[in-house]
Amino acid sequence: MAYLGQFRDIVYANEKREPRVATYRLLLLEEPPTAAVVIHLHREHRAGSVRLTRERELDIVVGRIVGQHLRGIRVDRTRIVVETARRFTEYSLDFNAADLPTSRPSGEPWKPPVVDVESRDIVGGSLPIYVDLASARPVDAWLLKVLKRRSR
Repeated sequence: MAYLGQFRDIVYANEKREPRVATYRLLLLEEPPTAAVVIHLHREHRAGSVRLTRERELDIVVGRIVGQHLRGIRVDRTRIVVETARRFTEYSLDFNAADLPTSRPSGEPWKPPVVDVESRDIVGGSLPIYVDLASARPVDAWLLKVLKRRSR
């Protein structure tokens, strides 16, 4: 592990434009040949009406965190871990390929637009991202040990 940040709060607007708050921290992991960043979100089920409680708000929160702190970081090097009272769950980030810029083949305008992109080109702030809820999986044991290292 290269860096373990402190927990902090982020205020965001939910789908009804009402203020909410989420608690998170950032971790940097050494994953040869490069590094990865983990967004560790603390989610409380009985947290009252202003705390992060709903899965559908994860996209909003993660989008704000990426926009503020991870602009330019490769999405394929970003991991999301959500902690609840009972477990730690890891999710993947995803994006909509329709949001990528396209170009038409020169001299052949009748052909459909083409997207020429590699995974390293998808970075925070380049297009909207979302949390792939279907990708939910338990956190690896070694990462769980790191995440439990410091409490809130």
